[in-house]
Amino acid sequence: MIALRTLLPTLALAGLATATGACTFEPDAGGGGGLAERLRKRAHLEVSTASGVAVSATARGGQQLDVAPAVLGGEAVLRTTADGWLLVEELDLPLDDVTVPAGVLSPSRPVTFTDLSIRLGTQLAVRPLAPLDPADVSLAGWGDADLLLDWSMVSWDGQDVFPLAMRRIADAPFAVALELDADGVLRASLTAHVDGVVDNLGELVVLRDLSVDVLGATASPAVVR
Repeated sequence: MIALRTLLPTLALAGLATATGACTFEPDAGGGGGLAERLRKRAHLEVSTASGVAVSATARGGQQLDVAPAVLGGEAVLRTTADGWLLVEELDLPLDDVTVPAGVLSPSRPVTFTDLSIRLGTQLAVRPLAPLDPADVSLAGWGDADLLLDWSMVSWDGQDVFPLAMRRIADAPFAVALELDADGVLRASLTAHVDGVVDNLGELVVLRDLSVDVLGATASPAVVR
């Protein structure tokens, strides 16, 4: 069985030529075997809590903070198209609360952010490194998609939650790898890295070097809706 994490360095070395011409994002109604057949219709994968999200933050005054909230689960929805694209139609990652210590954002109080989630703002369209043959059990490729951050802040007394403005990260580069194992379980790895400044939240904090590492799998050999 192919180890998904070992495919990503191969992707980085191989690269992917930029596709020219338009593609039609319509499901392929044809038949086949292996991974190609599984992806003819939308495959719903459960996101593992072993997935990870991390970002570095620089607060006012130059204080550094590394933020890595736990991934609480989530879902990824994937399918192929008749003209050879892999689409990640949905990716939703609910995240655990983040508490920033006193003295970083507030001089005397910790600040807690809740209702955190990262999701796709656009479909992630991936051109595989090689055409998907009906007998293939693995697929890998590159693609770009917007990421959206939803979040809220907890009041000082902990009694209220205030939704904050959604943040958008445009054109995050993803490396994607899929495999169909011997038991018929479809597994996926989606990894995105955005180097440098990711978002500037006014004068409060600057976010840098975002890393998203998603592991997902179907719960059984037939979780396709």
